[in-house]
Amino acid sequence: MHIDEYPILVEQLCPGLFIRIDEPGLAHPFPPKGFKLRTDADVAKVMALGLAHVYCIPDKSDRLPISLEELDGLAGKRQKGPWTAARTPVSAELSSLKRETIERNKDRLERFAACEKRYEKAMDKVVEALKKVSSPNAEVLEAAGEVVGPMAETFLSDLDVLINVMTAKMRDEAKHYHALNVAVLSMMLAKEMGLDKAAIEEVGIGSLFHDVGKGRIPIQRFSKGNMITMNKVLKEYYMEHPKIGAKMLAAVPGFPPSAQMLVLQHHELLDGTGFPARLQGAAVALGARIAAVANVYDRLCNSKDGTPVRTPHEAMKALYKKRGPLDPKAVTMFIRKLGVYPPGSLVELSNTMQGMVVSANIRDSLRPSVKVYHPDIPKREALIIDLTIETELTVVKALRPEDLAPDVLQYLNPGKQVSFYVDAAPRA
Repeated sequence: MHIDEYPILVEQLCPGLFIRIDEPGLAHPFPPKGFKLRTDADVAKVMALGLAHVYCIPDKSDRLPISLEELDGLAGKRQKGPWTAARTPVSAELSSLKRETIERNKDRLERFAACEKRYEKAMDKVVEALKKVSSPNAEVLEAAGEVVGPMAETFLSDLDVLINVMTAKMRDEAKHYHALNVAVLSMMLAKEMGLDKAAIEEVGIGSLFHDVGKGRIPIQRFSKGNMITMNKVLKEYYMEHPKIGAKMLAAVPGFPPSAQMLVLQHHELLDGTGFPARLQGAAVALGARIAAVANVYDRLCNSKDGTPVRTPHEAMKALYKKRGPLDPKAVTMFIRKLGVYPPGSLVELSNTMQGMVVSANIRDSLRPSVKVYHPDIPKREALIIDLTIETELTVVKALRPEDLAPDVLQYLNPGKQVSFYVDAAPRA
């Protein structure tokens, strides 16, 4: 079944429709790949098979199926079937969608599937790159370049950037997902702020290694301590991890100085309340300001240590509230790029359909593309509605996972940890 075909009740059949019968084991004289109904006699032959529904292929049809409203008027002229009591495969909200939505859907799903595969491959390279830092050599930079280079090419193309949201598969790899997420989001923001290709790649490399200094505490610091001093040491080394990471990367041949500075300063804030050096204003490098925004947002989306889980929509609102000590231009452009409803946000549309945002629309942040739940469409072929095309529809409210029925939540599969990758699509 392709995404450009959909189930209709047999009572909706009429001459001019191109249909396909999908009933394994049912003997019938019609071509298995589909056929066009040319006369009322053809319609009668299909209805005589006793089927509840068939599949309509709109691109090969001369007209749309009979609407449910029309069926009420035909009830006295045509044998009435079980449609009034049965679940309606093609509901009013689907039949009203523009053809462009149906036509573009298969392409979108294929690109998102390919995007997910690239993300998983990138994840493998991130793990490899982070492991190599312990023994600094030229391979560290080479491994990082294999992740960052292709992403920079995508961002610098003349195509719109879609942020595709996927569920992280391995919770024990959380730090690696965080590293890749921050790199992706930082590069996206760097591109939005007008940095050139070389600068974007350096932001990506620095962001990829921004937390490399975490967890590297000399064991002798614990040897004479109790739990109180242990907690103190952990806090001290957390505050020092930017310095530790920058020192480690200084030993990597050819590691860009601007990327090293990003690692050193990514926790510095413009008002001087950051660490490790409590820098203020212009003393904080631009790359570090960019990474700080991406880092805060991803931590809000992907909570740790039992802190409350935020949806991307809630995380964006929280980022806006925390914007004070962050770079104001970077925050503004970040929100503009990801939208009011960032990828991963659960929403309800004005036709009551529930869904998950899969990409933002930079031209109108209130009109993203939304993967919607529909019980008659397989999960692997879920319908993606671009609200810039379906202008009659709007997002009416943001939802939390607990607002959704279990089957809807499983279908949309937003996941507890949100991961990002980039893909490019032709401009509409």
